[in-house]
Amino acid sequence: MSATRSRPNISRPERPRTRLTRITQGSLRLRFLAFAERVQNNPKTYRWLIGGLAVLMLIFSIAPIGNRVLGLQNKDYDLWYATGQSILHGADIYPTDNRPFPFMYPPAAATLLAIPTLLGPTGFVILLIAVQSAAWAGSILLAVKLATGKALQQNPILYAAPTLWVVPFIHDMYLLGQPNLLLLCIMLGAFVALRGGYGWSAGALVGLAAGIKAFPVMALGYFVYRRQWKAVGSTVITLALLLLVLPMPFRGPAKAWSDMVVWTKGMVLKYDEGQIAQRPERCYSYKNQALVAVTNRLLRHVPADGEKKDDWYINVADLSFPAVNKVVMGITLGLCLFYLASMPLRKPEDGRIYAAETAMLMLMILIFSPFAFNYFYVWLIYPLTVLYQRWLTATVGSRERSLLLAGMVAALEVYALASAVSLRGSQAYGNLLLVNFMLLGLLGWSLQTDRKPRATA
Repeated sequence: MSATRSRPNISRPERPRTRLTRITQGSLRLRFLAFAERVQNNPKTYRWLIGGLAVLMLIFSIAPIGNRVLGLQNKDYDLWYATGQSILHGADIYPTDNRPFPFMYPPAAATLLAIPTLLGPTGFVILLIAVQSAAWAGSILLAVKLATGKALQQNPILYAAPTLWVVPFIHDMYLLGQPNLLLLCIMLGAFVALRGGYGWSAGALVGLAAGIKAFPVMALGYFVYRRQWKAVGSTVITLALLLLVLPMPFRGPAKAWSDMVVWTKGMVLKYDEGQIAQRPERCYSYKNQALVAVTNRLLRHVPADGEKKDDWYINVADLSFPAVNKVVMGITLGLCLFYLASMPLRKPEDGRIYAAETAMLMLMILIFSPFAFNYFYVWLIYPLTVLYQRWLTATVGSRERSLLLAGMVAALEVYALASAVSLRGSQAYGNLLLVNFMLLGLLGWSLQTDRKPRATA
C-alpha cells in the first residue's frame, strides 16, 4: 500500500512540476537582472539598437520617396509643398469663402515650409524625411536624458521599449509627413532647457512648437504654475515673432495680419455642435482620441465615422451639446486637480520628480488637444521612458515595482488587444484615450509615492 502511495510522486507527469518548484521567484528575478546587466554592458547591444533604428528609418522612408519619384499622390507632403509655394507666390493659404481649410496649421508653419520648397518636390520630401529621422533619434535620447540624467549608456530597454510601443504611429509620421515627432523633440528640448535653468530657451522652444502646430501652447500653463516667468515671456514673444513678423517678408504686414485673423477664427474659435475647427466630418470621428471628441461620441448622437456616412453611432446617452460640454469641463477640472495634487508644491530639485511631472504634462496636453489622431500618440515615448526607468530603479520585489509593471502591462493590453479585436470599434470607444488615462494615473501615483517618506519624516 505504501508503494502505491509513492507512485504518483515519481510518475512522469509530476516531474516538470517538481523541477519548477525548485526555482524560486527570487532566483528568476536574479537571473533576469543578471541577463539584463550582461546585455547592458555589451557594446554590441547599442550597435544593434542604432542599426535597428537606422533600418526602420530606411524602411519607413521608402513609401514617401517612392510615391514622389513615381508621381503618385503623396499624402500630406503634397499639401505641405503646395502651401510653401503659395507663400512664395503670394497666394491665399486659408479660404475666406467658408470652404474648409486645406492647410489647418498656423501661418508660421506655412512660412517655415516655404524655403524648403525651393529644393523642388523630391528634395522637399527628402528633407522632411531627414528632419523626421533626426527628430525620432532626438526624441529617444532627450527622453532618456530627462528620465535618467544621461542620454547615453543607459539600460537598452529605455531606448527600445517606448519606441516599440508606438512604432505603428511613427510609421504614420513618415507615410503622412506629419510633424508630431518633431514637436515631441522640440518639447523635450524645452524641458531639458528648463531643467538646466535656461528659461528663455525653454519658452522659445515651446513657442516654436506652438507656431508649427498650435496645441503645444498648453505647456504655457505649466510655466505659469511653476512661476517660470522667463519661459512664459519667451513663449509669448516667440509666438508673436513667428505668427506675425516671420510671414511679413513674404506676405506683407496687411496680409500677415489677415492670415492670422482668418486662421484664428477658423481654427481656434470654431467649436459647435457640428464641428471642431475645420474638420466637420472627422472631428467627432472614431479617429479622434481627444477628450472632447470621445465624450461627444459617447454622450451625443453624432456619427462615429462621419466620413463614411454609414449611420454608425456608439453613444450610450443622448445629451445636449451644452450638457456634454459640462461633462468635458468636469473631467478636465478633475484631471487638473489630480495633476496638481500629484506634483510637489515647490519646483522639484530631483530630476526623477521633474521627469514624472513633465511626462504627465505631455499626457495632459494630448488629452486636452481638440484633435488627437492616432499618430499624436508618438508622444507616449516620453511618459513610457519615465515609467520604465522608475520600474527599473524600483527595489526588486517592492510594491512599487509590481504595480508599475502591472499598470504598464494593463495599458499595453488595452492598446494592443482591443485594437486586435476591432481597430475601428476600439478607437471609437477611446482605447488610446484610456491608455493615456492609465499612464497618467500611474505617473501620478508614482509621484505621490515619492512624497510619502517626506510626509512621515
